[in-house]
Amino acid sequence: MYALHTLGWNDFQRLCLTITREILGQTVESFLDSHDGGRDGAFTGTWSATGRESLSGPFVIQCKFTSKINSVLRTSDLSDEVEKAKKLVKQGVCDSYVLMTNAGLSGTGDEKIKALFKGAGIKHVATFGSTWISQQILENKRLRMLVPRLYGIGDLSQILDERAYVQARTVLESMREDLAKVVVTAAYRKAVDAINEYSFVLLLGEPAAGKTTIASMLAMAAIDQWNASTLKLDEPGKVTEHWNPDEPSQFFWLDDAFGVTQYEEFLVHRWNHILPQIRPMLRKGAKIVMTS
Repeated sequence: MYALHTLGWNDFQRLCLTITREILGQTVESFLDSHDGGRDGAFTGTWSATGRESLSGPFVIQCKFTSKINSVLRTSDLSDEVEKAKKLVKQGVCDSYVLMTNAGLSGTGDEKIKALFKGAGIKHVATFGSTWISQQILENKRLRMLVPRLYGIGDLSQILDERAYVQARTVLESMREDLAKVVVTAAYRKAVDAINEYSFVLLLGEPAAGKTTIASMLAMAAIDQWNASTLKLDEPGKVTEHWNPDEPSQFFWLDDAFGVTQYEEFLVHRWNHILPQIRPMLRKGAKIVMTS
């Protein structure tokens, strides 16, 4: 189980919408936090969830967050949501209702909750509680990569082998404060796409722009995704020195590759010397992230 109660309502909502896109396969429109009208997310179309009947029409996704540990969701906790659902049905924007919560769901409680929303005029109701959400996190590496805060709220030994676990702990310790307040930005998502497609990322930006934070999140994800040996280096020569062709899953993290506070010409010349070796490293499976 993951400590989902520590996420906060905003991060939990983002997690739910990411699960909807990545796991349930639906492109979801999200709404402003203060004017969602009972809809944290929505889409219109056909839902063909695995093992479930195909549904079509307007869908509403609602995220119910609690900061209480080991909380169990009850019908009495949903009075506001039911009233909003009735209005959405009248507006013709809610044939199906998807409720996602970090609270627990009992079998009888689940039946009562579904009956409650169907009584509000909703045709189809799907509920996903903390156990199901934790299972999705545990089974889906890409989900963890897209929501890197998850690495800080679960038991890493569940998902990583012993060597990777030790590496991950080291990386996490170095970024603990940043991870607690990390915001997944467009730059991070682009970096994820680049490391997946090209095995190489160059992050450029002003000091304190977040380059090192993004690099550290990618390092954590690389340990999880590819069981990669992670090496944080500071000189071009050390890259080829530590590269092992017989160990394809190596992750090289180089902060301030071309100078700490300004451009340093001698470092660039040294990179020029080893560039011919970088390509075979990438072809063999190495991943490289550089900041400057």
